[in-house]
Amino acid sequence: MLQTKNQTGALTIICGSMFSGKTEELIRLVRRAMHARKKVQVFKSSLDTRCETTVIRTHDDIKFNAYTVPDSKTLATMLEPGVQVVGIEEVQFFDEGIVALCQQLADSGVQVFAAGLDQDFRGLPFSFMPQLLSLADNVMKLHAICKVCGGEASRTQRLVYGKPAAWDDPTILIGADESYEARCRQCHVVRNIPGGPKTRNSRRNGNGATVEGARPLRAAVKRDRANGNGHGKTDAAVAVAPDDGSQLEMFPENEGNP
Repeated sequence: MLQTKNQTGALTIICGSMFSGKTEELIRLVRRAMHARKKVQVFKSSLDTRCETTVIRTHDDIKFNAYTVPDSKTLATMLEPGVQVVGIEEVQFFDEGIVALCQQLADSGVQVFAAGLDQDFRGLPFSFMPQLLSLADNVMKLHAICKVCGGEASRTQRLVYGKPAAWDDPTILIGADESYEARCRQCHVVRNIPGGPKTRNSRRNGNGATVEGARPLRAAVKRDRANGNGHGKTDAAVAVAPDDGSQLEMFPENEGNP
């Protein structure tokens, strides 16, 4: 692993929904490092086919040169001696090895800036992103504007022919504003959630549409394990225990108190 002398490494994660400005912030940080005369390399996943293979680009068409790589091992082999800052775009598209690589780079004195979605279109944690967030020295949670109500958006709404995507649709579908919108928790909709309207945290918004605070159900986890997401790993990264009410016992009521 690279060793950078006289420099303190750190891992910074830039996360949020689509259209929240993650790529713009990543470009700002790496440009700032270049103004400080630091050696910079920027990488992106080859799964991101929305623009040229040699650049990362914001939705406002701001561009920055980048290397396209298929996985974390290839990224590691392309690191140049003396690199001081590494930027990673769409980090959620990489394999799980990217977590250990980010850690190793930061430990060796490299400043790592990684941008990616923290939730998938269902509103669930995106693959290994929770682990990466917990290991980061700094986390920048960005928000977009909800396309429905104009509020602060933290979720990504996938649309198929103008309608909300279904729960069992593939986790990864490359697209931009033709397939996705930024939405707030109340306006975010997922069709055909297992359990239907009775699914925990489901409710109606002001337009009468079902809104789901989606939970990672076992059926979805099994399906993702069987199908993979292009890297042969689980898409729904967190499986939770059945809702047996045990969480309510965390703060038991004190009987007899007024």
